[in-house]
Amino acid sequence: MRQGRVQDLPGLRTLWAHEVLSRGRDCVPSEAMIAQMMGSFDWAGRSRVIEDGSGPRAAVLVLEHGMRGRSLVRVETAARNEDDRLRLIKWGLGLSRAAGAALAQVWRPRGQHRGLVELGLRLARPFWRMDRRSLEEVPATALPAGYRLAPATDRSEAARVFNRSFAEHWRFQALDPDDLAPASRPRDLELMAVTDQGSPAAVVWCDIATHDPDLRRQPVGVVEVVGTLPEHRRRGLAYALTAAALRRLRGRGAASASLYVDGLNPTRAYDVYSRLGFSVAYQYDVFEQEFKRERWPGSRT
Repeated sequence: MRQGRVQDLPGLRTLWAHEVLSRGRDCVPSEAMIAQMMGSFDWAGRSRVIEDGSGPRAAVLVLEHGMRGRSLVRVETAARNEDDRLRLIKWGLGLSRAAGAALAQVWRPRGQHRGLVELGLRLARPFWRMDRRSLEEVPATALPAGYRLAPATDRSEAARVFNRSFAEHWRFQALDPDDLAPASRPRDLELMAVTDQGSPAAVVWCDIATHDPDLRRQPVGVVEVVGTLPEHRRRGLAYALTAAALRRLRGRGAASASLYVDGLNPTRAYDVYSRLGFSVAYQYDVFEQEFKRERWPGSRT
């Protein structure tokens, strides 16, 4: 085992592709996602590689997801051999603990759990990728009475809607409306529904990505966020606003669509997505290990 380095990225892509073809992960990250993930990544400190004569055969990245002082890390592996994977997960958990993380997550395909409990991980919940195979015949659904589509979306206001919409969701981490990272998605793919009086009610954010290898029609429209303020729920906003987003994705050339949703989502958002033609295409089982007691949404008490 050695420290990782940026030059390992081509070999890591090869491992990701191998896992996609063997159903060990749902997709190879898009180039934009890789650039975002690795923009300031500490390869020497937060990655390890096991290699043979032909290059990397397993790798681990310890990715930080903490915001506002909370420290959640994701121990992300790619491997051809499960013994190598467990060795790297063990290293990643040790680094997470030593670095002061409160919580570490390991995402694995449904049913592929060997050795994780022995490492101190517990199964937290399923997480789904839902796909719409085509963007033909997206419902032309109007927003409910009393609501309209905002002509432009203020990102700070949208972040506040996001925070309130997801405040009680599992492992929610708030955005700072006054310190938002630059967004690469087109502005017309950031939708907001407002009341007739102009008060924000719901948001949908989406983007377009290309994945290879992949069984989906490319490019894929990725619905990243669907959030409705509690006082505006159960009125059809999420359905209508997501349908509007899908039509915009199609207009920008997307051939299919995907989204990710907590399999134990408290608002049963997956029911809305099913009505829009999405179905579960892939399931991750999310395992966790807590190192510090913090008041995380969804934590067991």
